[in-house]
Amino acid sequence: MNNFHRFVTVCSALLIIASAASADWSDNFDSYAAGSGLHGQGGWAGWENDPAWDAFIVDSLSLSTNNSVAIVDTTDIVQEFTETTGEWEMTAWCYIPTGSTGDQFFIMLNRYPTSPNWSLQIKFDSNAGTLSTQGGSTEAIINDQWVEVKIEIYLDMNTKHIYYNGTFMESAAWQAGGVNEIAALDLFSDGGSTIFWDDCELVQTGVALEHTTWGHIKTVLQ
Repeated sequence: MNNFHRFVTVCSALLIIASAASADWSDNFDSYAAGSGLHGQGGWAGWENDPAWDAFIVDSLSLSTNNSVAIVDTTDIVQEFTETTGEWEMTAWCYIPTGSTGDQFFIMLNRYPTSPNWSLQIKFDSNAGTLSTQGGSTEAIINDQWVEVKIEIYLDMNTKHIYYNGTFMESAAWQAGGVNEIAALDLFSDGGSTIFWDDCELVQTGVALEHTTWGHIKTVLQ
């Protein structure tokens, strides 16, 4: 095998590794039956495993065909993770209809269920028409369309960056009084009217080439 073919082989292998390592978790809610409760499906459970805090699958509105999840006034639904190091990106898309009322929350925790510790809490206050972070940054809620919420998480640096609809909102510590881990995503309603989430994803970034250098590739080619 000549050096060119070795180079192509190595690069192809790295692309396969990158693909395999990039996506850790995602849920577009399309594999669940419309009308069913989310509790007990796809790793989701009500807070402290209580089905009373359920959310519900709907096919009347979605970003990706066919379903989304409806967060009703009693919802407090959790997806658990076990990430302890590295760089991550959480994305999720929300739809808040005009005329919505009350408070809804997009929450991430660094400890759960034992001694829960909150790392992120974005409050959607439909009465005020704004969303706000723990650090006090605010943006106007965009109604009647799917809008991306994105969180960049740097566990090794204890840092997070928050974006709404592509607009940077805030950079802050990932945790205070907790641990540099990702333990859970929590979609919670504090009595607010129904809103919708779709296409949630937690992806590890900057992984595939972390321990690979062009020096290593050169060694393979020699």
